[in-house]
This record gives sequence, C-alpha cells and structure tokens, in this order.
Amino acid sequence: MSNENKRSDNLSNQNQTTMSRVEQRQPKKRSKKRIILMILGFLILLGAGFGTYYASSVKSSLDKAYFATGLGSEKEASTLIKEKKPISFLVLGTDTGTDGGFGSGRDRVGLTDSLMLVTVNPQKETTTLVSVPRDIMTSISGFESSFPQKLNAAYAFREASDDKASLGDGVGTTMETIQKMFNIPINYFAMVNMSGLGDVVDQLGGVKAKSPLSFKFSQDTAHEDGNNLYDFTEGKTSFEYAADGENFKKYDKMDGKAALAFSRMRYQDPQGDYGRTQRQRILLQAIMTKIKSDPSTILNTKFISATTKNIASNMKMSDMLALGSNYMNATKTIDSYTVQGEGEMYDGVSYQRVTTAQRQAITNKLRAALELKPEDTGSEFGSTVTESQIAQVGSADTLFSQFNTKSNENLTSN
Repeated sequence: MSNENKRSDNLSNQNQTTMSRVEQRQPKKRSKKRIILMILGFLILLGAGFGTYYASSVKSSLDKAYFATGLGSEKEASTLIKEKKPISFLVLGTDTGTDGGFGSGRDRVGLTDSLMLVTVNPQKETTTLVSVPRDIMTSISGFESSFPQKLNAAYAFREASDDKASLGDGVGTTMETIQKMFNIPINYFAMVNMSGLGDVVDQLGGVKAKSPLSFKFSQDTAHEDGNNLYDFTEGKTSFEYAADGENFKKYDKMDGKAALAFSRMRYQDPQGDYGRTQRQRILLQAIMTKIKSDPSTILNTKFISATTKNIASNMKMSDMLALGSNYMNATKTIDSYTVQGEGEMYDGVSYQRVTTAQRQAITNKLRAALELKPEDTGSEFGSTVTESQIAQVGSADTLFSQFNTKSNENLTSN
C-alpha cells in the first residue's frame, strides 16, 4: 500500500475535517478544563490543610502516592516552588479499572484519556491551561523504533516494556516526549484514577449528583441488564438499584459503588466518551461541593488515604505544603488554550499532526507563562526519527503548509 493510499485525509477534505473536529471538541474543552481545575484546586486545598492539621499523620499515605520521574526538570522543582517562582504540571486522566488505585494491581498498559499542560504563576496570579490532543503522531522517547505512535501511548510503552518500571517511569516517558516536542520544562505531574472516585465518595458519606440523561448500568455486565443494576433518571439526583436486576429500591444519594456506575457507563450514552467525561466532571463537582460545605471532612486520615490512593504525583509533601501556602492566589486569572492540530488517517489510524508554527504558538505561550526567555519550539514528533520514517509519513509542515504560517503562532483562548 502506498503512502498516499494510507493517508485517507487528503488536502481537499482538510477544511471540512478541521471544522468538524473543532465543533466536536468544544464541549470537551470545557469539561476537561473544569476537571483539571478541580484536581489542581484539590491539591492546593490539601496542601493548605496539611499546613494546619495532620501533616505528620498523613505522611505515609502521601509517600505511597509519590512517584519520581528522574527527569532534570523534576529535580529543580522544589527550589522553584520554595522561591515562589512559576511551575509547570502535566495532568493526566486515566481509568485503571482496578480497586488498587495506582498500587501494584494497576493496569500497566492503560492509556491516558486526557493530557493537559498547566503553568502556575503566583506572582502574576495566573494559571495557564493547554489541552494537548492525545492522538498527536509521536516518536516516543526511548521507543523510537515503534514510530509512529499516539502521544497517549507513551506512558504504557515504558510500563509494558519493563515489569520493574514504576508509574513515575511511565509518566516520565510522556513528560520527556512532550518536553522535546514543545521545548518546555515540566516540573510536576498529577495523574488521577477516575475509577477510584468511589473510595472518596464513601469517605464523604455519599454525594448527590444530577444525572444528565436516563440510563441503566450493571456493574456486572457493563450494560443495561444484569445483576447489580442501577437506574438513573435525567434531571434527578435520586436513583434506583436492584441487586438481582429486577427488584428496585430508591436511594437519595450515591455511595461509592453507585458513583462508579454513574461515571463508568459509556455504551448507552449517545455522546460516547464525551458523555462519560461529562458525568465524571459532574461527580467531581459533587465531591468538591460536599467538601466545600464542610472542609473539615477532608482533614482525616481515612479520607487522605482514599484520595492519595487514586492520585499519583511526583510532588513531595514539602512541595505540597508550599503549594498550599504560596500558590493559593494563582488561580485568580485562568487562561485556557488548546494545541491546534490537523486530523489525518494514516494506515487506518487517526492521528493529529501539528506544524512548526502551531507548536511554536504553544512554546511561546508556556515559556512566557513560566517567565523563560523565548526559544524555538521542539521537533514535530517529540523524539528522533529517521529520514526514511519522515519520508514514510511526511512532515506536517509539508502536508498542512497553510497552517504553518506566522498567523498560526498566535493562540486564541478557549
């Protein structure tokens, strides 16, 4: 099969494809932005809480949630945060589908569902969010021979290749690839296991979340029939549950198992993955509302243990304390952007291709947010590729030259 036949998105269809993609993506940007803000806000809230209570008693739980990446940008992070200088995060969302959170029972080859670069500047009281498409065509750092791959596979490649690799090693591969792609430093990461939210809900004593649609979901079959069947109704916070799949009983608030059923269903949702992401956001909002109504709820070791089991980070406890103390006002102004890419089908797989100008726009924005001097952007694929590999897939600058102009170096906020 020729390269031209492999590439099903030709330039004549490109404008239609791009417009369709933008229209479909708009709601997703908003929901992901809210999720990321809640995650960061939760980290800051934990840091602030630890500064007053339980700093010593929760240390063991935080230690279990700590995974180093070994990257140079990580090693300088503690100094930056102590000096109240701008810092950067890579926030990753995933669903490991295990009860063990990010422990030994985690899914080692799971893909990251969402990726976002975040810079936090306490002096300018500004947070900058950049959504990164998970389907960017990538040469994964350390696994260049597997080219081409999608960016969201970088984490899984490292973990799958080495049974001794830690979660930090896997995320470090993703961070290193993105750093090379955009020529920016990434100091910290925060990975959230969405399937572990049930533990958090139980520790809060349950939550109320209004369902955006009516659906049934069985924890046993992952479909609309079977035992352990939940029945949610559009516009209502109450729901019904039948252990045998037939005899239903009404409940006014969700426990952890109901919360998982609410947030996991995908097949019956007409919006697919976006619909599931929306319900995960609704659940996160319900959790944050419950915490906001009684902040003392989170200041106990059981809650911290349930939470840290499902949030992994390379942020040490001392850094989290400093984050809560020194960066509280950094979310006063929030600017949100999205990496602009062009859709392409190559060898039957859907990718996003990003031109030099489009990457430069991200490099300029994030380096300015971090108060770093301007520099050229990184390589298109994030890591080394051979001339024959480039000849095989083509360069984005050539394939999408109309999106590689000076005007494409300017970003419009979401």
